[in-house]
Amino acid sequence: MADGDEDGDRPAAGEEAVASWWVIAVAGIVTQLLTTISGVLAARMLGVEGRGQVVLVAVLAATASQLTLGGSLPNAITKQLAERRVTARDGLRRLPRRWAPWGLLAAAVAGAYLLFLEWDASGSAKYALAGAVVVMAVQLMAQRILIGAMLGERANPLHIALTGVLPQALVVAVYAVATALDADWSPVELLSVNIVCTGLVLVARLRGLKPAAGRSEDRLDPDDLHRLARRTHIGSVGPIDGLAIDRMLVGSLLGNAQLGLYSVAFALGGLTNIFAICLAQVSLPHISSLQANPEAESRFVRRWLLTTVVLLGAVVVVLELLLEPIIRLTFGEDFLGATECGRWVLAASGLLGFRRVLIAILQGRDRGRVASFTELGLTPIVVVGIVVAAAADSLVGVGVTMLAVGAAGCLILGVAVYRSAATGIDLRADAEAPSLPS
Repeated sequence: MADGDEDGDRPAAGEEAVASWWVIAVAGIVTQLLTTISGVLAARMLGVEGRGQVVLVAVLAATASQLTLGGSLPNAITKQLAERRVTARDGLRRLPRRWAPWGLLAAAVAGAYLLFLEWDASGSAKYALAGAVVVMAVQLMAQRILIGAMLGERANPLHIALTGVLPQALVVAVYAVATALDADWSPVELLSVNIVCTGLVLVARLRGLKPAAGRSEDRLDPDDLHRLARRTHIGSVGPIDGLAIDRMLVGSLLGNAQLGLYSVAFALGGLTNIFAICLAQVSLPHISSLQANPEAESRFVRRWLLTTVVLLGAVVVVLELLLEPIIRLTFGEDFLGATECGRWVLAASGLLGFRRVLIAILQGRDRGRVASFTELGLTPIVVVGIVVAAAADSLVGVGVTMLAVGAAGCLILGVAVYRSAATGIDLRADAEAPSLPS
C-alpha cells in the first residue's frame, strides 16, 4: 500500500480501534458469561472436590500454554503480520511444524505435574486427568496462535470473536442437556466434553483464515519472529496472574476443596479480566502505529486509560455489591465460603486488569522492558504471600496478596507510562529486555 494510503487511514485509527473493541469485548463478555454458566453447571454436578480437580487441570494447561507457544508468540505474530500486511497462511508457512515439539513437551510436563499431585489418589482417573492436561494445553496454544494470526491479517472482528465464543457455547449446551437429564458425570467426562468442543471449533475456524497468495517472500523470518517473542515474553505473559500461580499454589498447598472455593471468586473476577484483555489486545497495534505522531498517540492513550478505569471500576463495584447473592444463586450454598475471599479477589482483578492495559501501552511504545522487570520483581512477592497465607490456612490472605501486588504493579507501570510519554527516552532501549524461551 502506498504511503499516502497509510496516512489517509491514520485519522480513522482510533475509530477503528473503538469499533473492534466493542465487537471483541461483547464476544468476551458472552464468553465469560458462558464460562461462568458452564462452571456453575459443573460445580453443581461435581461438588467442591470435583470442581477443584477440573480447575486444577485447566490451570495447569493454561500455565503450560502461557509459558511456551501461547505466551508472547501470538502477539509477535499479530505485530509482524500486520506490519508486513501478509496473510497468516503465507507468513506462517511451515512454522507450526517447528513449534509443535516444544508445545507437546511443555504440555507433557504439565501432565506429569498433575500426576505428581494426584499420585496418592486411587483408581485410574488420575491418568485420564493428566492426559486431559496435555490435550487442553495444546489446544490453548493453537487457539491463541490462531486468534493472533487472525488479528494480524485483520480478519473480520466477528470471525475472531466467534473463535473464542463457540467452544464455550457448545460446552454450555452439552452441560445443560446433561443437567436436564440428571446426568452424574465425573471430572474426566466433563473435561472430555471441553476437549471435543474446542477441537471441533478450532478445526472449523482454521477455514476462516484468508487464502494464501502463494508468494514465498511473504513468509515471516523465523529468527526475527522468535526474537520479538522472546523480548516481550514476560510482559505478554504477565506471570502475576497470567500463569495462574495463585490457583496452582492454592491447589497444591491447600487442596482441591479450597481451590474449588477460590476458583469461584476468581471466576467472578474474570469479567474484569476479559475486558482488560480486550482493551489491551485492541490498543497494542494502534499505539504502535501512532508512534510517528506523538500528539495523536497521547490523545489515544488518555482516552483508552479513561475508558479502562471507568469500565473496570463499574464492573468491580457492581460485583462487590452483589457478590453474596450471586454466589448463592449460581454456585449454591456450598460455595458461600468463597464470599469473604471473593471481595478481595474482585478488587485485585480490577487493578490487575488495569495493569494489562498499561503493559500494552508500554509495549506499543517499545518500552516492554519496564513491564518485564516489573512482572519479574512482583511475581516472587505473589509466591511468598500465598505460601504465608496457605501456612495460615487463609484464603482471604491469598486475596489480600493479589490486591497488594496489583496495586504495586499499577503504581510502577503508571509512572513508567507517564515517563515514556513525558521524557525523551530512547525508545530503542528495549533490545535487551529479560525474556523466557517462547
